[in-house]
Amino acid sequence: MIFKDPEEGLSFYKAYANAAGFTSRKSTTKRKKNNKDIIAFQYGVCNKEGFRAIRKPIAQQTVYEEGKVRITRKRLVTRVGCNAHICMRYDAGKYVVTHFKEEHNHPLYIPSCAKFQKDNRKMHIMHKKLIVDNSKVNVGPVRSYTMMKELAGSHDNVGASKQDFKNFYRDLKAFIDGSDAQIFVDNFQNKKLLWSAFFFSYDVDEEYRLCRALWADPICRKNYALFGDMVSFDTTFKTNRYNMIFGPFTGVDHHKKCVTFAASFVAHEDISSFEWVFKTFLKSMGNNEPVCLITDQDPTMKVAVRNVFQTTEHRFCMWHIMKKVPEKRLSRQNLKKSGTKLFQNSI
Repeated sequence: MIFKDPEEGLSFYKAYANAAGFTSRKSTTKRKKNNKDIIAFQYGVCNKEGFRAIRKPIAQQTVYEEGKVRITRKRLVTRVGCNAHICMRYDAGKYVVTHFKEEHNHPLYIPSCAKFQKDNRKMHIMHKKLIVDNSKVNVGPVRSYTMMKELAGSHDNVGASKQDFKNFYRDLKAFIDGSDAQIFVDNFQNKKLLWSAFFFSYDVDEEYRLCRALWADPICRKNYALFGDMVSFDTTFKTNRYNMIFGPFTGVDHHKKCVTFAASFVAHEDISSFEWVFKTFLKSMGNNEPVCLITDQDPTMKVAVRNVFQTTEHRFCMWHIMKKVPEKRLSRQNLKKSGTKLFQNSI
C-alpha cells in the first residue's frame, strides 16, 4: 500500500487494529540524515509490543518541601512482546509499506469489548459540556454518565466509559484549584453588571482568601420589602469541600410559604464575621431593620446582633431550644442524683 504521509498510514493501521481486535500505537520514527525534515521510516505497532521497563523500587515515599508525598500507583502489565507491526518507507514523496507482521502472541478482544479499548473511548465536547453544566448544579460525573447513556440509547453509543467521565471531572476540579474563589466572585460580579438590582459583596482575610460573601437578587429584595418584618438566620448548613458556613436569611409570605431574602458564606463563626454579615444584609435592604430576628443559641451571634441592630427584637429558634431540652434535662437529673449521693455520704 502507498500513503501520502505517515499520519495517513498510521490512521489506516489504527482502523485495521480496531477491526481486527487490538489497539495500535505509534512507534519508532527515523529521519533522513541529509534532511531531518523528511521521515525515512515510520513504524506502527501493537500496543502490547515490547516489555515494560523494570524500574528500581522506591524504598520509602519521598517527602517534598511543601509537605506533599509522592504516591506511586501500581499499573497493569500490558506489554507482552507482541511483534505485530507495520513499517512505511519514504520513496519519491510517498510512503510505501515495506514490512507487515500480522501474527500476535496474545488473544484479541471480541467486538463486544471494543468500547472498552482506549482508541474507542474519546471525551467529545458534548461529554465535557454536559459534565461542566451538571457540575454547576451539583450533579456528579456518575449521574452525568447515566444521563448521557439515556440520551445516546445505550452504553455502546456513549463513546466513553464511566471512568473517563470521572477522570475528566477530577481534572476539571484540579484545573480550577486555586482560582475557584475568583471564579465564584467573577460569576456574581457579572450578574451584578447584567442585573443592576442584584446585590453582591464579599471580603477577604489577611492572606487574600475569600472569607465572607453575601448576595441577594431583586426578587429576594422585593420579598424583604413585603415580608421582612420577621427574619430567620440559620447557620446549621456547611459546605462539604471548603467547610464554609452557609447562612440564608429566610421569612414567610402571606401564603405561609418560605421565601429567601439573602444568602451568605462565612469561613468562621466569630463576632466579626457575623457583624459583617448583618451590616451587609442591612445595606442590601436599604438599612431597613426587621422587627424580629430569629437565630440559634450562638453566643457570638448574640453579641453581633446586639452590636448591629438597634430596634430589632432578637429571639432564639424554638427548634434549637427543643433539641437541647433532653440534654439539659438529662444533665440536670444526673446532677440531682450526684447531689443526693453526696448528701447521703455526708450523713
